[in-house]
Amino acid sequence: MKKITLLTLAAIFSIGAFAQSGTSDKKDDMKDLRKDKREIRRDRKEKRRELKEGNKAEAKDLSKDIKSDKRDIHHDEKDLKKDGVKHPGRRANRQIRRHH
Repeated sequence: MKKITLLTLAAIFSIGAFAQSGTSDKKDDMKDLRKDKREIRRDRKEKRRELKEGNKAEAKDLSKDIKSDKRDIHHDEKDLKKDGVKHPGRRANRQIRRHH
């Protein structure tokens, strides 16, 4: 009985520790978001070039990369909104254009 009680307490505490969202730095998150947006742009250009050349297998791989980058962007935007940044996607796009 004692083992079961201790096991359930340990499980509850470990679930609680994993459920907490860690504090993240806004600057690092914005940098990651800008990096992901740049990668998507680069992959889209490369995908168009590969399709033009007729290399469909490479274009398919690039499509998978684009989808994974979009998932990362969605996660980063959600995290930044939790941190209090308004319109993080639009802000990242403007920062990219301003620097380049």
